Amino acid sequence: MSDQDPIPYIPNSRGDEDWEALNVLIGHIYESVLHPENWNETLARITATLCPLSWEAAFILWEGYHPPNARFVAATGLAAGVQEIYASVYGGNNLWSQRLMRFRNGAVVDSDEITSRQEVMDSPLFKDFLMPWGINRMMAVMLDKRGHDRLGLILTGPGDRDLSVLKRGLRVLAPHMQRAMRISDRIASLQLAQGAAQTASDQSPFGVISLDADLNILSANARAARFEEIGLISIAQSRFSFTHAGTQQKLNEFARTTPPAGTAFQAKRPDGSEIPVLGARIAPQSTAYIGGVVQGAAIILTIGSGPGETPVVEINRVAQWFGLTPAEARLTVALGEGVTLQDYAALRATSLNAVRFLLKSIFRKTGTNSQAQLTAMLARLPVNPAEQ
Repeated sequence: MSDQDPIPYIPNSRGDEDWEALNVLIGHIYESVLHPENWNETLARITATLCPLSWEAAFILWEGYHPPNARFVAATGLAAGVQEIYASVYGGNNLWSQRLMRFRNGAVVDSDEITSRQEVMDSPLFKDFLMPWGINRMMAVMLDKRGHDRLGLILTGPGDRDLSVLKRGLRVLAPHMQRAMRISDRIASLQLAQGAAQTASDQSPFGVISLDADLNILSANARAARFEEIGLISIAQSRFSFTHAGTQQKLNEFARTTPPAGTAFQAKRPDGSEIPVLGARIAPQSTAYIGGVVQGAAIILTIGSGPGETPVVEINRVAQWFGLTPAEARLTVALGEGVTLQDYAALRATSLNAVRFLLKSIFRKTGTNSQAQLTAMLARLPVNPAEQ
């Protein structure tokens, strides 16, 4: 520790300086939630502030008995190799850890209260492991439980020391340690979920963009950048817009609708070609934080089509033009894209005969006699059925 940031020691008498020291520790506990790499230093501060002489070892670990196991989260004051030896030989398989399992979360436990000092010194844990350091006493704070495993803060040292200051301090710190661990677990879970969602989004064949009610960009996947490169959209200064005025007008009108609502339209590129867009208008998301409210997504857009997939807009257009059922229109568009009857049957998990039956109905309604004629007709199909 530096001279500029000394660690105060709590005196035996209770006074304002006690609370000042504990408040410093509480601050470091919550700081470690946001920066888990600081837990080792935070444990060092706890031992230096609360522990008597020769009580330098402290660690946080998950430990279970079914099967026996131990996994260290943070540690201070441990010699090299101690964590590995304990985890592989004694984790969940010694009298201290086994007797701690029954205590509720938040409990502050003195090993002298659950086993005699002599019983400890007669155990393999002491004879084969702890004896060189003279450790025969432990203080524990039970922090969490997950299945057969328990999470605890453990401090160890020689049993002949006065632990009154340590006990008093741990009783104050225990609820903050519990809360910090739960917050840390929640943050980790959210980060994993967010990471998985972002990875899935980036792997999507579509551009996926979330906007607030004012069309400001909140998030966009990697695919969305492609549509900016080809001039379809603009995301300058975190503001989203389509470069084609008519397409942007459709989005503006959609943004004014009452949620929940959906839309599907074709966005025009500078070269005149079209790319399908699907939109969802949702109730604006928001979350409160200290000092205000963060506004979240109000519109979700997906842009483009996946390989082998056809936008709903295109299917609906073909259905309207020829009076086809959705199933017939879906097959018609797939054939126009070069999909074979056999592949389509496999894709839709249906029989080839069922697909051929649909095709006969399509030929009758479109006035064609072959797939070649049908494909040629689709190529000449106007965008709007009203143009017929």
